[in-house]
Parts: sequence; structure tokens; C-alpha cells
Amino acid sequence: MSTFDSMNDHTKEMLKTKSKIEKNPDSVKPTVINDKLIKNYMVQYHKDYKIFDKEDMQIWELDHLSLSYLNIVSIDNLNGMEKLRKLQLDNNIICEIRNLDKLVNLEWLDLSFNSIERIEGLDKCTKITDLSLYSNQIKELSGLEKLTELNVLSVGSNQLNNLEETVKYLRGLKNKLQVLKVSPNMFSKRGDGNVYAKYIIANLKELQYLDYELITETARSSALEEHKDSMHDTEAEQEGADKGEEDSAATQAMKEAHIYNTVNML
Repeated sequence: MSTFDSMNDHTKEMLKTKSKIEKNPDSVKPTVINDKLIKNYMVQYHKDYKIFDKEDMQIWELDHLSLSYLNIVSIDNLNGMEKLRKLQLDNNIICEIRNLDKLVNLEWLDLSFNSIERIEGLDKCTKITDLSLYSNQIKELSGLEKLTELNVLSVGSNQLNNLEETVKYLRGLKNKLQVLKVSPNMFSKRGDGNVYAKYIIANLKELQYLDYELITETARSSALEEHKDSMHDTEAEQEGADKGEEDSAATQAMKEAHIYNTVNML
């Protein structure tokens, strides 16, 4: 099976569109990550920035890799690159996040301007602080539960439609999120642009920047005042969820200590 045949319909259409725009089919042939692409990056980076001590640096020594605008369709062949802290794969035709399990030191991941429909495959990348998924085909947020160090998240220009569900998901995560880029999405295009912004600011209290604008104390106070009634229900719901987690943890501890049945009997 050819690389083109293995792509989904949306990716094929995207490739055809790029070909028409560039008027050069050969320039948009789908490619995959391989040693040649990585070596070319290393040579060019050394030439531009003189960052490496030697031009024949081994790929497993790299702590950053940028493969933008190369019509890459699949994330692959990154085995042995555990030292990577920064990976840039923007402006390609990637449709699935995968094969990143070994990149346990990754801190910065750019997958913007691709064809990704679902956030997944990031459970092992727990050190990520900055994640860009801008301009993809994502319809709902998922797969971010393990990213406890996440500080910057960009999911603008996707297919997110439900504001309440999007915010509820983000609110339930345990991370260090302070910067969120979420516009444009379907819910941000409806009516007054401040409506979605105030809802997000009121619910995500640790957020410092929304859509690259600093959240002022005035804006935060206004958002909290406007949503004070719904916030009471939200906080009660969160307390219930936290209590449920505590009860579950206590139950598990008793089971491990082999006293659960005794406690229930008493």
C-alpha cells in the first residue's frame, strides 16, 4: 500500500488542495520522518546557528527537532531520541498523534496546522509544558489528563463546538495551565465575542492569558460577577467530585490493607 492510499479522506483532500495552491504536485508529495530528514535538519541548524560542536552529531544526542512544512503524514522513526525536549511538526499533514511514548523528556510540542482529529498518545509525555494544536480538526478535548506540567495550550481554529463541555474538561484537569488559546472555534464565533471569554475566565481561575490577552483583575471580577450563580453550582459539583476521589482512594487503601470487609461489617 502506498503512503497516499493509507491516508484518510480529509488528509487526501488537504494534500490535493495544497497541490492546487502551489501548482506543483511534486512539491507536496507525502513524506514520513526518516534519518534523511533528521540529518538535513541537523546540518541546516548547525549552518544557521552554529549550535553544535560537530556536524556529525548523532541523532540520539538531539534535544530539539524541527520538521515543519515537509508534508509529513505520520509521526514515526523517533526511537532513540529520548533526549528531545522540543519537537516541532507544524504545517504538515499529520492526522494522528502517535509514537511519542519514548519521548519522556519532551517539554514543547508543536502540531499546529495539521489534520489531527483527536488528542491522544501523550500519556507518557508528562513533562510537556507547551502544547500547540492550533488549526486542526479536533471536535472535543481529550487525552490531556497526564500532562500535569502543562502551562500553555493552543487549540484555536479547530472544530470545538460545545463551550460548556470544553471548559468543564479543562477545569477538571490537574495542571499548571495559565495560557490558553481557544479562538477561533465554533462557540467563539456566536454572538458577542465576550460571552465565551467571560465564561472561560470565570471558570478557569488560574488562567492568566486568554487568546494572547492578559486577563486583568477588572475582567476577572466582571466575569465572576456575571457567572456567580452558575459558579456556585460548579463549585459544589467540583467538591462532590473531589470527595468522590478521596472516598475512592480511602476504599482502595483499605482493600490493600485487607481491612475493607471488616470496616464494612462494623
